[in-house]
Amino acid sequence: MNQELTLRLVKRFPVLYQDYRSPMTQTAMCWGFDHGDGWFEIIWQLSLAIEEELAYSWTKKRWLLFKKSFFHSWNAFVYKLSPVRHDKQIREGSGTHEDPYRWTIIEKAKGDGLARIASKIFAEGESLNRRTWPYRLRTLGFKAFIHWPNTGLAVQQVKEKFGTLRYYCGGSETIFKFISLAERLSAVTCEDCGKRGTANNSRWITTLCEECRGERKQSSVRFSPSSASPRPDH
Repeated sequence: MNQELTLRLVKRFPVLYQDYRSPMTQTAMCWGFDHGDGWFEIIWQLSLAIEEELAYSWTKKRWLLFKKSFFHSWNAFVYKLSPVRHDKQIREGSGTHEDPYRWTIIEKAKGDGLARIASKIFAEGESLNRRTWPYRLRTLGFKAFIHWPNTGLAVQQVKEKFGTLRYYCGGSETIFKFISLAERLSAVTCEDCGKRGTANNSRWITTLCEECRGERKQSSVRFSPSSASPRPDH
């Protein structure tokens, strides 16, 4: 979906699409709404229905967004204090069948300063329980203070698959019914223009109206390698 429509959804439903600007290591929502513009109205109405079901007050929304912003900055700060460290490895072997390549660890990654201090303060036997602070400080160091709070219902991914909408998030049984209805509507709605459409039964499955399907075929023929003019000989 184009950027203008995407930002309209993100601005109007900031709690639902709070992960839009999060990195791909945390969510697939960073890819935006991975489908055509024709399904915008379906997504809009689905978002309205979910928001009404959640019944977040204005104060609740502001609080959820504040926690999202604060802990995003807090966790980034913690990772600056204690960046990710990897074991040092070397590649051995000649690459032959008898002596294939293999990676050997020559030095284990050490924890940050807080982890080293905790290792001296807390004995090994005192931190066998992984949930205790001594164990967390010994193994994680500053990363023990990373926190991912509950910031409301956040959508993880919105995309097209097999010609219909896929909308991934948690929620109640009622919300899942809303999502199921939206997915069924997408199966009869043109993904490009929003008019009534049908799915094809060969090759890449898409739900399009006849006009948009014809335009796609013309576009594919126009830019196919076989239709390109031959290069002149030099």
